[in-house]
Amino acid sequence: MALVELDSDEIAQIIFTVATPNAVCAILRARSDIAAIRRHLFDNAGDARRAIEEYVRERLIDLKPKAYFPHEPAFCALAVVLETLPMPAAEDFLSELSALKIAEMPISSHVAAICLQRRRELLISNTLAEFKVGPIQMPDASSPKRIDRLPRVPTETTYPDIFKAAA
Repeated sequence: MALVELDSDEIAQIIFTVATPNAVCAILRARSDIAAIRRHLFDNAGDARRAIEEYVRERLIDLKPKAYFPHEPAFCALAVVLETLPMPAAEDFLSELSALKIAEMPISSHVAAICLQRRRELLISNTLAEFKVGPIQMPDASSPKRIDRLPRVPTETTYPDIFKAAA
């Protein structure tokens, strides 16, 4: 799978017929060709940055003032492809595209902003999920494995009682 497949007429038709950037993202996320390109970039992570930069550079030649950018559907699709890739090149592309506010590219900057926001939410939730573990199981003091301690004996005295007596 090559990035050139993002220039397909099917992807352009989706971008031109769907009204909102949120819907564009949802539809593109569900496509198998987008997932295949993402998988290809992930599997070839060493060459992915160069491939992305080359792909973008070749298309930016067609960016002309006061004319609709013909590769905007491909840039929208590329933003969705890069949304969940764990590589700095993906973060860089999404950040730069989302910051771009020009009339020639009215949709792709919004799609990139949505992808960037989802990317950050996923990374934060993944990080939190790593720490959502149960409490560390400590062996009971009266277990037969630990004979160096005596079993715990409940007492009637509590810490508040001790503090009151000391005061």
